[in-house]
Amino acid sequence: MNKIKLSVITLLLLLASCSVKTMKNHYILSYLPNPANAEKFVSSKIPFDYKVEVQNFEMNRIYDRNSIVIRQSLHKLTFDKKNEWALRPDKSIPELLVYHINSLNLFKECKTDFFTTSPDYYISGMISNIEIYKSEEATFAHVKVSIELRDRSRNILVRHDIDQKAELENPDIPFFIKTVSDILKVETDLFLVKVVDFLKYH
Repeated sequence: MNKIKLSVITLLLLLASCSVKTMKNHYILSYLPNPANAEKFVSSKIPFDYKVEVQNFEMNRIYDRNSIVIRQSLHKLTFDKKNEWALRPDKSIPELLVYHINSLNLFKECKTDFFTTSPDYYISGMISNIEIYKSEEATFAHVKVSIELRDRSRNILVRHDIDQKAELENPDIPFFIKTVSDILKVETDLFLVKVVDFLKYH
């Protein structure tokens, strides 16, 4: 009888352990534009009398997933199933761009969708890498993204390429997310300076 009870208890414990779900952490890229940087964009032409649509970015297939990517070498990487994107970068970066642009009041209208009218310009991009690189020698955040301003015919007018590697003094995921967000904040400002310089003379 004791053996039967022991077997039942063991079975119940096994079933309970199998039913416990691993808790997942979810993250999103986010930052607040620096108000001091608005001085770069002071011009009699701003806000430009244009409608600008920011589209979802294309994404390297390796990163086209919810899991955060951890690269260990050129040929080896893992997908962190415990730490995932709440909103994937191909959608969160466009949302950040819209917020950044509107905080600077650069255009008459800027959003991710125009349903009833056609925009004058489009902003799109490509995410090649957003990953933690972790090896015995170093741990850093790698961000490789291109951002483009296009006209109605989809011709590229302005292009800005980001390829930054930032050492992670703290290797945990929240610090990685903040580091990537900080990189995007600085690089988005640089892209928008190029856009304004282009539009001032066209």
